Amino acid sequence: MSENQVNKDGDIKILFNNNKLKAFLEIVPPLGEGKVPTEEDVLKKVAELNIVDVKNDAIKEALLEKNWGEKFLIAEGRSAIDGVSAKVEFKFPSLAERLGPKIDAEGIADYHNLGLVYNVKMGEVLAIKTPATEGTPGADVTGKEIPAKKGVDLRIPLGKNTICDENETRVLAAIDGNVNVRDSKIVVDPVFEVNGDLDFSIGNIDFVGDVIINGNVNTGFMINAGGNIEVKGFVEGAKLLADGDIIIRGGITTGHKGLVKANGDISARFVENSQIEAGGDVIVREAIMQSLVKAGRNVKVTDRKATILGGTVQAAEEVESRVIGSQLATKTTIEVGVNPHYREELYVLNKERNEKRLVMDNLNHNLQIFQRSGVNPENLTPKRKLALVKMLDNFKNIRKEVKEIEERIIFLENEFNKIQNAKVKAVDIVYPGVRITIGQANYLINDPIKFSAFVLDEGEVRTAALD
Repeated sequence: MSENQVNKDGDIKILFNNNKLKAFLEIVPPLGEGKVPTEEDVLKKVAELNIVDVKNDAIKEALLEKNWGEKFLIAEGRSAIDGVSAKVEFKFPSLAERLGPKIDAEGIADYHNLGLVYNVKMGEVLAIKTPATEGTPGADVTGKEIPAKKGVDLRIPLGKNTICDENETRVLAAIDGNVNVRDSKIVVDPVFEVNGDLDFSIGNIDFVGDVIINGNVNTGFMINAGGNIEVKGFVEGAKLLADGDIIIRGGITTGHKGLVKANGDISARFVENSQIEAGGDVIVREAIMQSLVKAGRNVKVTDRKATILGGTVQAAEEVESRVIGSQLATKTTIEVGVNPHYREELYVLNKERNEKRLVMDNLNHNLQIFQRSGVNPENLTPKRKLALVKMLDNFKNIRKEVKEIEERIIFLENEFNKIQNAKVKAVDIVYPGVRITIGQANYLINDPIKFSAFVLDEGEVRTAALD
């Protein structure tokens, strides 16, 4: 051995990364006749440093002479997994998502339908909350725990008329209504209110609850309400449908394009050139002019100048106005005593029965001609025999249909005969040109009659004193 030779034992270096999630082993080569570290030496040092779950194969690799001076990963910790923050998923489109003209199959925009209303029913799921998670802690190479960050929780965005389920993970509608997000909270409004006219800025309204229009309803627009409709202004050429009542503070002038129809009552200042239908009463302050009015109970015009002029007014029970008709003998029809829908149905059925009877008579005539010919059906060609069978089948089917129609007509006529308190009241005067029908009995006014009621007496319409 040379006197100048340096002998130095090899060394064991164990290095950590910044967060101690990894431990690396490096064998420093010996000098001269210095001692080479053994696996036992490495494991002893690993134990001194409290390193756990070491990779023995990696230690063996690092100890190979060819690998001296290189770093080998001998232990690896486990990173913490932070918790996921809570989130709320809305189950309805936002106003921004749904607002805009409806596009049809041909790509044409309908600016009458803008999607402003989004109906929900009581109990409908409006939002689902995914709760925050705790996260999973980790550990470094010494086994020391690395804490995980908890996910951030969120308050459920409950607003007016919404509730949580028992698990507090779902937002439910407490009522039927229009759903929106207001002040970062989900709300359901039972009333849809427009602060102005119903026009192209709002579009048609199809709503499960009540609708209030603080202006006019313009021509060409529609309101369909599951509750009541109130219009502070006028209704012009529009269609209004309500399961409840309809209140029009101004007048109704729908023309031939519109309709005002309620399952409940309808009230208005005046009705002109319009069609209105109520399941209950129609109450008008000033006048009904040249309109078709149908009521399941009563029609009353109440002002001191109350007038019914022209058109047709139908009520199941009573029609009342101060003036009916005009000095010009304007044709005016007043019908009471039967539900207006029954009267209309009877008219349609009578027309249908007459049409089918004409077809039956024609078929019967052709069948009789064949019968008188004396030809044996068995001697007919297949084509003529098929035509004869079809003719017989048609005759039988139409005869059956006529029988069913006649049964319905009998039922309706019996309803007409159940009239009890049907009445027409002309508090001031009724003019010539007015036809009054009670049930199926008619009375044509030929001379002005003042301060009279009209009732059914022994099958005829007669005048009577006002109540």
